[in-house]
Amino acid sequence: MSRNRNSIFSQKLDRIVYTTYFLGAIVPLIALAVLTNTFVLPSLTDRLAWSGLVALVFSVGSLSLASFLALRRTMHRTLDRMNSDNRRLTALLEASGRLSNATHEAEAAATSVRCAFELAGATAAYMFLTGDDDKPPTLIESLGNTSNEILQKHSAPIDELLKLVMSQGQPAIKGPEEGRSWGDTAAAVIPLAGDDLPIGALVVIRTDAEGPLDATRIDALSTLAALASVSMRNSDLRDAQRNFFSHVTELLVNALDSHLQHQNGHGSRVAQYANRVGRELQLDEKQLQRLHFAALLHDIGMLRIDRSLLLNASACAKHPTIGARMLERIRLWRDLAPIVLHHHEHFDGRGYPQCIEGEAIPLEARIIAVCEAFDVMVSNSSYKVALDASNAVKELDDCKGTQFDPRIVETFIDLLERGVIEPMSS
Repeated sequence: MSRNRNSIFSQKLDRIVYTTYFLGAIVPLIALAVLTNTFVLPSLTDRLAWSGLVALVFSVGSLSLASFLALRRTMHRTLDRMNSDNRRLTALLEASGRLSNATHEAEAAATSVRCAFELAGATAAYMFLTGDDDKPPTLIESLGNTSNEILQKHSAPIDELLKLVMSQGQPAIKGPEEGRSWGDTAAAVIPLAGDDLPIGALVVIRTDAEGPLDATRIDALSTLAALASVSMRNSDLRDAQRNFFSHVTELLVNALDSHLQHQNGHGSRVAQYANRVGRELQLDEKQLQRLHFAALLHDIGMLRIDRSLLLNASACAKHPTIGARMLERIRLWRDLAPIVLHHHEHFDGRGYPQCIEGEAIPLEARIIAVCEAFDVMVSNSSYKVALDASNAVKELDDCKGTQFDPRIVETFIDLLERGVIEPMSS
């Protein structure tokens, strides 16, 4: 489509240039020739002067045409360069957007390699990353129909370029016939900047014998490498945050199980039920993650209630508010606070702590309410005997529209009947 537009644009521009040339040069030249032929040539008796004047008019016309053709050629070259620069800029802008949103290292690597492949007009493109030891950089992403074969064929010279780039932190470029090992292959290795030394490199290979990669492409690849290195480090930081988040959550859940005793594993079971319901309701990945951690931590406020008061209904009713306050102070858990706060609200507005109803209750909280109630009913505790699954289902069905969201109850029962959810007991 863009090629079509360029073609149309060039045709329109050509018509404008031809028209301008015709009106500004050809028409005056024709007028000059007519005037010369009418008024000047008849009065010339000297044959040599006559021939000279004709030659002059012809020379002016020829020079005018040559100037026009040179100008047109220069114009088209400039347009081609502008179009090429615009395509590179567009590719970099698109890659920048995708890289800024990349949540995992693999996603950032795939985006970077794909963009490098396009920017360089490459036959193959690769990303190598360093590890925590002194081992050579490891290939983590590649693109190109013959990328494996090319890497095997040129493994030694690529390794040499990688060592050079990783030690100096500067791009390395090789053109065709630059050493026996390269033949008609052109290559560029661009470092991914780190704090001191590069954290890896982008490698692009061209086997089209068109010469080395030009400076414009190298500049574009260097810009891409800078964007990629930031994205890779951000992805690594996000992974570290996720790991920390998961481990701290696990520690808190274990502490809560130890504190409650009679509900050991309750949070984990509720989270498993809630995940299945959330997927059936087609929640997106962000909602599912929020639902999972909120389900694990929905009773976290119970940690602040003295163990001697755990059978006191009035004291325990404070745990959603206490839990929400605990979570909203922590940035990584702030989104979970409203879910924890409202997981004991009733669909008809008669729950606690704020007596909100219907859709005003966060969806994740409505899911947790159903899953928690089911788990409590089918699990043994120090103060009640567990119900079997059929009786627990009947209780849920009887309370839909009053305590529970009817749609979520129906979804939960459907998943139970299909065997997607299986009752788990403590």
